[in-house]
Amino acid sequence: MAKFIMFDLDGTLIDGIDDILFAMNGLLAAHGHAPLIRHDIEAMLGDGTWMLTKRAFAARGQTPDDATLDELNGDFNTRYGETNYADTRLYENAENVLRDLKADGWTIALASNKPEAPCKAILQKLGISDLFTVIAGGDSFDVKKPDGRFLRHVLDQLGHTPDSNDIALMVGDHANDVNAARAAGIHAIAVALEVSDGRARSLGADAVITDYRDLINAMETIISKDNTSSRAHKGFTS
Repeated sequence: MAKFIMFDLDGTLIDGIDDILFAMNGLLAAHGHAPLIRHDIEAMLGDGTWMLTKRAFAARGQTPDDATLDELNGDFNTRYGETNYADTRLYENAENVLRDLKADGWTIALASNKPEAPCKAILQKLGISDLFTVIAGGDSFDVKKPDGRFLRHVLDQLGHTPDSNDIALMVGDHANDVNAARAAGIHAIAVALEVSDGRARSLGADAVITDYRDLINAMETIISKDNTSSRAHKGFTS
């Protein structure tokens, strides 16, 4: 039985808001707009940088057409890369848990709507890229989360067999993560790190954690329930 786990990036493994905010405010300033604050940006994340750029300009009363947004998004991504992700950090205990999972035989992937290039650069800078068998971003395929095909593409690259006893889990902080997992037919764990867990608990995930030290227990509970259900379906008792 193979074991696969996928993680979202922003808000799940990392707090990268300050670098995103710096890059976006630089772009807004270049077009004569007032800066956003951290809370503004947090509410705009989850659907990739193109949508982030669209939402940022909409917040300043501007609705560029798609061609203009393509240019603005390209400019944002350039500015974002130029931050060298200096203020991006892993959440507490995240690296230790990832290394424990790897040592325990889990195959790990990143499944983010952020473009692939910054995903790879950030994981490399944080010293954990070696833990990920696949690093997929919002431009890696022709679909993004919440489309379940995004996760299925990642799982295919990992070698997951859908109609087997393989275990597959998705960990994320956004409705897109949970909805993509549901559409892909796998379990979802929602995280709420350094923020209120109210939104995470409203997403309908199989479990919610507020500390990475609780992740493995949550995973074990989900797997145990699956095993009990499978045995019951086959006419066994637990």
